[in-house]
Amino acid sequence: RTVPRVLDASSRAHDEGGQDVQGMQQPERLRGNEIEAGHDDRVQQREPDHQRSALKPADEAEPAPDPASITEVGVQRLPASAYPQPQTRGLAYGSLSLTFHGLQWPFMPATAKGSRFVLGLSGWGWVDTAYETFGPSANNPNIGTDNIKYWKQQSRLLLRVTPTYSLDDGWFIQGQAELVATEDQSIARGDTGGADTDDLWLRIGQWNKWDFQVGRYEGWEVFHLGMGLDQNTFERLGAVGTNDPGIAYYGLTDNQFRTSGAAGNLAFHYYPLRILRFELLGMAGSLGRSPTIATRPVAILDLGWLKLKGGVEYQRQGDQTVGNKDVKTSKGVGGAIQFVFEPHIEFGLNAAQGTVWTVDKIAQVDPTNSYTRTSFGGFANVSNGSAKHPLIFGLGALYTHTEDQHDLLSNGVVDKYWLFQGFAAVQYVAFQQLYIKLVGGYSRGHWLQVGSPPIAFDDENYSVRLRFSFYF
Repeated sequence: RTVPRVLDASSRAHDEGGQDVQGMQQPERLRGNEIEAGHDDRVQQREPDHQRSALKPADEAEPAPDPASITEVGVQRLPASAYPQPQTRGLAYGSLSLTFHGLQWPFMPATAKGSRFVLGLSGWGWVDTAYETFGPSANNPNIGTDNIKYWKQQSRLLLRVTPTYSLDDGWFIQGQAELVATEDQSIARGDTGGADTDDLWLRIGQWNKWDFQVGRYEGWEVFHLGMGLDQNTFERLGAVGTNDPGIAYYGLTDNQFRTSGAAGNLAFHYYPLRILRFELLGMAGSLGRSPTIATRPVAILDLGWLKLKGGVEYQRQGDQTVGNKDVKTSKGVGGAIQFVFEPHIEFGLNAAQGTVWTVDKIAQVDPTNSYTRTSFGGFANVSNGSAKHPLIFGLGALYTHTEDQHDLLSNGVVDKYWLFQGFAAVQYVAFQQLYIKLVGGYSRGHWLQVGSPPIAFDDENYSVRLRFSFYF
């Protein structure tokens, strides 16, 4: 009587198409449970054992037994070791500790001789309830529509799935998908905050040495904003009305964040020293109707208590219509210095400048859309240092200045805008899992548009936000 063979997950991964773990064709008796259980006519009609022994050539050896699986298989919530910290990342539960400063993560090497396959699960979720008042000045042409008071609740939950195959010599293959659920079901997938997938990438390399990564993901952070100015919040947008000329902070960010079009990243990461890390990131694809290429090299020197970060970036967007000469070129440079003095204080300073040069379809410079952006700012977090009842206070401020090439009257006067954004925050962490954060924000913007007469106005907003976050 033949007993059906039960395969573990790793064997099944290698046994598709009747192949065993060494890639050799399996004997027919091992190809499926139905055949082994005698539910195939070929099995039912086979000769008795003594007749088959007589017909078999004398020099034919018995089939070798299948080798044991060489891969340990598991599904696990990512342990603390998956979030590497060869030097301190930042104060416990502070904003810097949620940044990995270029480290390979999730860090999931093989823990024993042989190889290991693990499906890692992790993620986080947050719920924001926020209120803002927005007040443009009397000279703002949009004062009738921009003078508002606004309540808003939004939430997001992300499930991160990270399949990882690691060998005991340090090599690994890893993939990651981040699946997103959002509270506001009125926003479209392409709107801000409406994406249903964040990360989606593959990479191969050696732990703590190098890797090559391709797909949808964010480049390494240079500008760190602290405990406020979170993505998709009132204080992050600042005092910019719906119909105002656009202005937003620049922190070497043209090619840092995930793209919204049919474009993705390729990056080579190199770790020559425990304290030194490099990312050479490239991007290719189409953003809307614009075929786009970009690059963004970044370097990080991380001594733990002192972190130095810097980089440059370049992006070129064209037009897919044959004959159109539209070109938009962006360049930038930025850097940051950060200090961590555990267990009570961390702070940092940032600065960056970027230029955008736009040429229209007849190869003429578009002066309104050709401009220079300069941003600088800083943050500071102070903790009570308690492991059981951690309480952290944070402050931050950011100033951005934009100046375009729109010399309407040919007198050297162009459009100039500036935006100030500041915040104060307090955070308590319950059971080392639930983050409760209250943020108060203030922002003021100033616009000077050339004309006869010129138009000058200010916008101002106040906001308050309560966020509950859960990391798992």
